[in-house]
Amino acid sequence: MATGEKFLKFRCTQCGNCCKDPLLPLTDSDVKRITRHTGESPRDLVRWVDRNGIDMDDEPEAFVSLRQGKRVMVLRHEGGGCRYLGPDDRCTIYTHRPLGCRIFPFDPTFKDSGKLHRLKLIQATDCKYELDGHNDVDKMRELHGKHVEATRAYQEKVASWNAQQMERKKRGRKPQTAADFFDYLGV
Repeated sequence: MATGEKFLKFRCTQCGNCCKDPLLPLTDSDVKRITRHTGESPRDLVRWVDRNGIDMDDEPEAFVSLRQGKRVMVLRHEGGGCRYLGPDDRCTIYTHRPLGCRIFPFDPTFKDSGKLHRLKLIQATDCKYELDGHNDVDKMRELHGKHVEATRAYQEKVASWNAQQMERKKRGRKPQTAADFFDYLGV
C-alpha cells in the first residue's frame, strides 16, 4: 500500500479556494492552449512574479530572465481569484485549463514500475475536501506524466532563453521583454 493512498478517495467540494489563493505557474503549452481557446493575448492572462511573490526556491529553472529581472509566469488573478473563476466558483475554461490545475491538489510519486509510491495533497490553500470520492491511479499517472513532461520541455526553453539573455548582457545589451519571450515561445 502506498503512503497516502487514502487520498485516492479525495473529492472536491467545489469551494473554489484553490482558484482564489495560490498562484499557478504556467508553461508555454498552458498559455498556447488558453490563448487558442479564449482568443486573448498572452499578456492578458499572464502575470510575472519575482521571488518574493511566489515560493519556488526549489525550482530556480522556472525563472525567466527579463528586462525587469527574473520572473515566473503565473496565471493572472483578478477580483480575488483566477481570472477564469466564474461567479459560481466554477472554472470558465475547464477543458482548456492548465495542467497544474488538472493535477491539483495531488502530489504523487510513482515507482519506476509505474506503481503509486506516495500520494500527498498540496497544501497551498484551505481545501474543504471530503474523503468519499474515487480517483483513478492510472489517470493520475498519465496526467502527472504529461505535467512533468510539459514542465521539463518548458524549462529547457527557459534555460535556452536565459542563456541568450546572458549573452546579451555580456555584449552590453539589455535583456529582452516579456513580449519578446512570448514571441520566442511562439505564443
